[in-house]
Amino acid sequence: MENKETINVETNNYGIQDYMSMGYAFLLILGVINQTIYYGRLGVNIFEYTSVLDVLLSPVAVLSESWIILVTVIVLSILMVGYFKLMKIYYNKLAKKEKYQRGKKKEKLDKILEGFNRKNAVLPFMATMMVCMYIGLGVGSSGKIKDRINNFNYKYSHQITFEDGESKPIKIIGKNSSYVFYVTKEETNINIVPIEGNIKLIKKIKE
Repeated sequence: MENKETINVETNNYGIQDYMSMGYAFLLILGVINQTIYYGRLGVNIFEYTSVLDVLLSPVAVLSESWIILVTVIVLSILMVGYFKLMKIYYNKLAKKEKYQRGKKKEKLDKILEGFNRKNAVLPFMATMMVCMYIGLGVGSSGKIKDRINNFNYKYSHQITFEDGESKPIKIIGKNSSYVFYVTKEETNINIVPIEGNIKLIKKIKE
């Protein structure tokens, strides 16, 4: 009986490295889902143009699209952790009041405190936040760029120069380690061009 209990405790005793590994694996799945939604809504099967490296970097790629996204994630995470700590303090003070010492109110408060006192209780809420954010970004950004492409309502973002000397302004809608995805105002189709042996230079156009 004692041996069984000891094994149980050791099995659930995850270290920081374990949580980091699980967190990265979780973000990896979300990154792939985000990219699939984004390119899928634009009519591109991203898996045909994705390498293993692109998959591994997909969580970072989403967060690095804009500094606003990264800052938002950090701020929301801090606020959520702070909220849980404040709620824990609040309910612990509430439990000391006489009317919460017995009866149904005590039972209800005990259940609430059990949830807040549980180790890493904030993680499921943070995970839910990340799921909503990654999926929301995929749906929102793809819908926005799709409307702009169909209505030619966008500005060129880069000047691309090919190895044969051809150069033209383009609007980049995505890229990875092997391909560049762009559109021009001459057509609504998305051009998918391999980088290696094909593109000489991509220069950002100053606004």
